[in-house]
Amino acid sequence: MARTLAAIVSPFARIGGVVEPHEVNGQPGAILRDRDGKVLNTWTLDILDGRIPMISTVLNPDKLGPVGPVADAWAVIREANQARRRAD
Repeated sequence: MARTLAAIVSPFARIGGVVEPHEVNGQPGAILRDRDGKVLNTWTLDILDGRIPMISTVLNPDKLGPVGPVADAWAVIREANQARRRAD
C-alpha cells in the first residue's frame, strides 16, 4: 500500500498538489487539493489491527462540492503524469 501511495502522491506533489490529513465521514483520511486549493478527491482509511487494508476514495465532483471548490481532475492527472514521465 505504501508503494502505491508513494507512486501516486510523488508526481502529484511535484505539480503543487497537497494531501491534507482530515477526518472524512468520521474516519481518518485526507483531502487532496490541487495547487489552487481546489478539491481533487477525498480518501478514507480503513484501519484494522494497526494496518490499512483499504483506502476508499470519492472522485465524483457532485459529491465533492460540499467539501469546497472542485478541481478539474483530468487536467490534474494529465499534468501529474507528465511530471512523472519527466522524472523517469
